[in-house]
Amino acid sequence: MLRRLLKNRKADLQRLIRLCKAWLSTAPKGTLRISTSHRKTYYYHYISSEAPNGKLLSPETDASLIKSLASKDYYLKVVSVAEKEIKAIDLLLKIKENQTLAMVYENLHPERQELVHPVEKTKEKELANWIAEPMPPAEPESGKYYIPTIRGELVRSKNEYLIANALYHEGIPYKYEYPYKAANGKVIHPDFYVRNPKTGYEYYWEHFGMMDDPDYVANSFMYKIKLYAQGGLLPGKKLITTFSNKEHELTDEEISDVITMFLK
Repeated sequence: MLRRLLKNRKADLQRLIRLCKAWLSTAPKGTLRISTSHRKTYYYHYISSEAPNGKLLSPETDASLIKSLASKDYYLKVVSVAEKEIKAIDLLLKIKENQTLAMVYENLHPERQELVHPVEKTKEKELANWIAEPMPPAEPESGKYYIPTIRGELVRSKNEYLIANALYHEGIPYKYEYPYKAANGKVIHPDFYVRNPKTGYEYYWEHFGMMDDPDYVANSFMYKIKLYAQGGLLPGKKLITTFSNKEHELTDEEISDVITMFLK
């Protein structure tokens, strides 16, 4: 659990550093010096080649430059602190897998394992339990199931067929139309319930395939998105969404990109 959190934190910090550095690459030269005197604030743009005290800036005419220079100083400090935190995380991640709490349990004799309750399970054990968990006894939503996937289940549409087969080929565990109980108590069936085998993160995956139909957008898309939002499932956060219409069909490349982004 801790290793997973550390790796996710490191990935977040790396993304933040990339964003800050991208902004800094276009930032104005020099630094901002702020001075106060007699309850009045003065802003100076300092560049080493100019006067030691810098150029006095006007809050009215130079407001954009003042903000950019202030942001530059802030983002430089953010990058510095984030890089130090990554170094600290890397030190913690050097702990070998066999030194984790999960492996303490896994290294026990099988008969001894039966006598204790593990405080932490290995990723493999958690994934196996997730896969083995049976589907809750709930009636599926109405509709025809007529397209067989490679794994063997029947799905409703070509798009679901493409997604299911892509998940299967990539070794991503999934459950088709696993029931989800919304905040209003209604049970709905998202197209897929998936799990990232490396991080253990779980997502619901909905494909909205008739986005050129106003009735579908109003009665299906908007309805479901609001239900998910009420339960804390937001697109890109616990909820994966893909889209298509008559002119723009879902492609294998798009599916592959989504899998790479969320599930690998």
